[in-house]
Amino acid sequence: MTDSELWYTEYYTEHVRFSYRVSKLLLRKQTKFQLLEILETPEFGRLMLLDGKVMLTQRDEHVYHEMLIHPAMLAHPLPKRILVVGGGDGGSIREIVKYPFVECALLVDIDGEVIEASKEFFPELTSGFADPRVELKVGDAAEFVKDTDERFDICFIDCTDPVGPGPVGPAQALITDEFLDNVKAILADDGIMVVQSESPVYEIDYLKTYTSRLKERYPHVATYVIMVPSYAGLWSLTWASKTIDPSIEITRKPPKGLKYFTPELFGAALQMGKLDLWGARPHQL
Repeated sequence: MTDSELWYTEYYTEHVRFSYRVSKLLLRKQTKFQLLEILETPEFGRLMLLDGKVMLTQRDEHVYHEMLIHPAMLAHPLPKRILVVGGGDGGSIREIVKYPFVECALLVDIDGEVIEASKEFFPELTSGFADPRVELKVGDAAEFVKDTDERFDICFIDCTDPVGPGPVGPAQALITDEFLDNVKAILADDGIMVVQSESPVYEIDYLKTYTSRLKERYPHVATYVIMVPSYAGLWSLTWASKTIDPSIEITRKPPKGLKYFTPELFGAALQMGKLDLWGARPHQL
């Protein structure tokens, strides 16, 4: 888009687009890895785009970040060491540091310019970066998980879209067999991986293939579906763990002040993830 245009349009398929009225273009910069844009919009506030795809908006980012982070943080018996792959906007770290028992939260993002832009334009997301338990590492997460000797209780993969129309950027390296094997290797014996796994409407084939690959590696795999308006409505997150069933009753209390997540809502999201209501397109019926 350009500053003179009044609307930003994101393409989900060749037949489906979603548009936002734009008040102001705040930033447009080609980083080493992707096109970074930040827009001001009347409905959703500030909005971050990477390679033309919505990463977050001020109005509904809490839905995605709370549902990505809190189920695993509450279900694991005592997660002390946490790895976030991607997540340079800071929202995942903000939620993780709400737990006093966390000893280390390491974020590895390939694009340091996303981190810096988030600090400037989304300070409400990056507040967790100041926590002394947080370490920020700018670099290739695929290389990090291959080379590290560290072990983690939970790995959250908060990456850009690895599939879909238009550029897919550096996230493709995060869906390879090698990467999935390396993540499993650095997880503790009761470790959990949670990953954003795309739209259950427009990327259903990818979602089914991806989860089947996870089931080859983990005994407990489940997709749960959440409502994020700026992600065209429905979005999926997928849980993969060595020992912990995501459907167990969560008994630990969530941190105070959450806007969206509840254990009951997570249970419903798991049930939504079992449905296959959006996979068949008219020409396939």
